[in-house]
Amino acid sequence: MKTSFAAHGKVILIGDHSVVYGYDALAVPAKTLQIVTTIEPIKKDFWMDTPRYHGPLFTAPDEFDGIKYIVRAMKAKAYRRQALKVTYTGEIPMQRGLGSSAAVAFGTTQALNEYYHLHLSRDDIMAITNHAEMITHGKASGLDAATVASNYAVSFSTKTGTEELTGKLGSFLVMLDTGQMGNTKEAVTQVHELYAKNRSVRQDMRALGKLAPVFKKAFLAHDAATCGDCFNQAQDILASFGISTDKIDSLCELANQNGAFGAKLSGGGLGGIVIALVPDPTVGQKIINLAKGQIAHAWIEEI
Repeated sequence: MKTSFAAHGKVILIGDHSVVYGYDALAVPAKTLQIVTTIEPIKKDFWMDTPRYHGPLFTAPDEFDGIKYIVRAMKAKAYRRQALKVTYTGEIPMQRGLGSSAAVAFGTTQALNEYYHLHLSRDDIMAITNHAEMITHGKASGLDAATVASNYAVSFSTKTGTEELTGKLGSFLVMLDTGQMGNTKEAVTQVHELYAKNRSVRQDMRALGKLAPVFKKAFLAHDAATCGDCFNQAQDILASFGISTDKIDSLCELANQNGAFGAKLSGGGLGGIVIALVPDPTVGQKIINLAKGQIAHAWIEEI
């Protein structure tokens, strides 16, 4: 018997970095990007095949510790010792803020839930997924896991947790991969040091945090122009923290000069992706074509 489960990626629209300081954030599924987890029995040893590692699962490098936890937890619940092969196909670029680790964690948990016929509740599946994310990242808000598990935009608050927004903005998101791996840990540390030392940075962080409820209200009202303005304001503040790059700045400018409502980095920064809000796929494709010399990949997602 073979079981497969496809999990999509995610994109943070607003709340990058400010969510660390207690402000709200909002993310959307990136359904154009998927990783498929396939579970099948083998005669001996638990095995894992990924684009970067092929070998025994439980002796895989430390970066796969989250997966090891999920497999151990799920086989313990199933009271099963039979060896399995876990295979990952599809592609969500790593270290771009696109939710690759969350998609792997959620997809693995779901695939094993189906393979073992455990019938776990949604809460149980999310608890395992989030714990794996904590192992992988050291700290996780739960936003990534909630978004890769959702078909809708997800609003996050440190006070009330996650909330699905079942409506759509009615616009399109262009995702431009700079080809440069972001470094969330380095970026968060850099911003924290500035925040601790500089009063003006703390004021800027408050301004950044206040954009999230404005953006959410505009999103629910299908007001793409206001959402785009929030993008541009957020990008100006994030760039002032030193976590933008020349390529990110150039791509934001290109998008804004060619029909985007607004553009910003998404995720930790210091590389990663640029997102641009556009009225339709034609404008999105124009921006992608103009950016081809500066990007590794690009996708368009309806939101």
